[in-house]
Amino acid sequence: MKHWLVSKRGLAAIFAILVVSGFLALKSPGSSGTMNLGTVQKQDLIQRVTVAGTVNPARKMIITPPYNGYVKKLFVGVGDHVKAGDPIVSVSQTLRNPNEEVFPLRAPYSGTVVQVNKAEGEYVTQNDNGNFSNLIVRIDDTSSLFVDATTPEIEITKIKSGQEAQVRAPAVPNRTYKGMIRQIALAAKEQRDWDKSKIEFPIRIEILDPDSQIKSGMSVIVDVFANKLPQTLTLRHEFIQKDQDKYFAMLKGGKRVPIEVGIQNEEVFQIISGLKEGDAVMQADFLKLFKEQ
Repeated sequence: MKHWLVSKRGLAAIFAILVVSGFLALKSPGSSGTMNLGTVQKQDLIQRVTVAGTVNPARKMIITPPYNGYVKKLFVGVGDHVKAGDPIVSVSQTLRNPNEEVFPLRAPYSGTVVQVNKAEGEYVTQNDNGNFSNLIVRIDDTSSLFVDATTPEIEITKIKSGQEAQVRAPAVPNRTYKGMIRQIALAAKEQRDWDKSKIEFPIRIEILDPDSQIKSGMSVIVDVFANKLPQTLTLRHEFIQKDQDKYFAMLKGGKRVPIEVGIQNEEVFQIISGLKEGDAVMQADFLKLFKEQ
């Protein structure tokens, strides 16, 4: 039985969309005249893996009180750049003795103060059970920015260290950022018992051209360029049909030709053999396929 490359379950929905929108009568990019003819074209074929993630600095230091007490002195403010060893904050067990000698907590490395959550004289507690509600100061090493994300197991074999990526932040709609895969986990992320079916692998992408607009904690979408084939023969999905495990296309005159396909992305297949550049190919007959189902 012949099949167009759409699942049976989705065929009825697609047919309804086509009828409502007048799809069959419209022209589209890459087609010859009407929508039921497509053209074999040479173009760059980019296979993408899209993941969601969060921006993080190279390192971050959360400074919390070493014991219950009061913030005696803050030596920094948000936006300050500090060097390793600079004083950050001092905490005293009492404010009644102004002459009490208190040794300040110091910066462990150079970075930027990104958060100051307490004020001088405020009471702070040592332990908050990991919720960081007692955070006094946060220092980020922003010499590099990374995106920490996860990818489904079905896509993990496509991702390799060193691959290029494009990073988009909804909060920064006016530009995109260049990225590169720097780290791929060798084991899947640990899952809770109720979510064992969701198998994902952590990956880390470095942002190569960060600016002042992109900030730690922002949510981003990353397109990883898993495969790039320059100027290869391509044909859109809707003009390729399948019979059992063999692919074929119908030329403009009605001749059926077997074809061999390579990699694909969300729009096109790579054509390895069976067609040549400029060939006009007929689209699958939606009405006929719908009746066959």
